[in-house]
Amino acid sequence: MWDKLSGIFKNNNVESDDFIKRIRSLVIGEGMLNEGNIGLIDFAIKNMPTEGNVLEIGSYGGLSANLIIHLMRKHHKNNSFFTCDAWIYEGYKDDLQKMTHSHIDGRDDILRSEYSVYMKNAFINSIRFLSPQNLPFSFHQYSNSFFDSWNENKSEVDIFGRTVSLGGHFSFAYLDGGHSYEVAWKDFNNIASHLLPNGFVLLDDSADGQNFGSAKMIAQIKKDKRFKVIAKNPNYLIQKI
Repeated sequence: MWDKLSGIFKNNNVESDDFIKRIRSLVIGEGMLNEGNIGLIDFAIKNMPTEGNVLEIGSYGGLSANLIIHLMRKHHKNNSFFTCDAWIYEGYKDDLQKMTHSHIDGRDDILRSEYSVYMKNAFINSIRFLSPQNLPFSFHQYSNSFFDSWNENKSEVDIFGRTVSLGGHFSFAYLDGGHSYEVAWKDFNNIASHLLPNGFVLLDDSADGQNFGSAKMIAQIKKDKRFKVIAKNPNYLIQKI
């Protein structure tokens, strides 16, 4: 619900969920899932259209993916779930270094490429351990390549070795991929072109005052009559009208 004094959405439905309390200690990426996103994801999944697919762009170690799977099961949602990540490590100073260094964050003994493999394996392991009966269709791809295949209704083999036909509508999408304005805006428009009426998009790192691409494009989205802001906490959850 909206807190009229702060203008922030609050959802207390997840506070008593023991799995959600535990998951942060089980999956790499604890600091990357904003506390407020949990309530927003819960709200979106509970209220999303029953048809259509769920999509996550940007998976890292699987924290948000496992959360989404758990909440879909909790709310008895049987929508297919797709995830996409390039697993390209971005160091703390990559905006300055333009990813010119082969090793990570000043280390001379850990290759950037090895870290990327480590993170992909961390995702696979966490999904297999925590959600073995509800594996998402997960792809090691840049979002551009994923959407090219999605738009062409191609059949692809996911990282779990399953062949699946891509394409169709989205009922909920969690956008947490590339953080530049150009990448985020392109991802959003690709999602929007397939989003069902009453479907939701949660834009990670879109809170007011941030310097990420998602935050920069909120003003444009607010002017788009196809969408309305449902909540912020502090990131924005929007819905297609």
